[in-house]
Amino acid sequence: MADHPPEPAHDDDHGDIFKLYVTVFAALAVATGISFGAYELLGQGTSSLIIIMIVSVIKATMVAYVFMHLKYDWGKVFGIMIPVVVMAVMFIIVLLPDIVFTWHHNP
Repeated sequence: MADHPPEPAHDDDHGDIFKLYVTVFAALAVATGISFGAYELLGQGTSSLIIIMIVSVIKATMVAYVFMHLKYDWGKVFGIMIPVVVMAVMFIIVLLPDIVFTWHHNP
């Protein structure tokens, strides 16, 4: 028996990632078409605005989840977002008296 070196494992991970990227790109193209279609069919009304906003949120979620790799780093996102939200609330509380006093003193 001859000893053959083990064959390298075929890592198909790159192919899967490429397929995911192409799938998300196609979904983004379809979603953009839906947005344009809603505007063309419904005009500038409230119903087209609602459809376009829903599609925009879905598109932003897909881009963030796949292309920004939040799929793998979701725990880190919460670690970053919690201090930012706390600081934003503190910032609003600190500036609120200035906003109220300025609003009352303007002629």
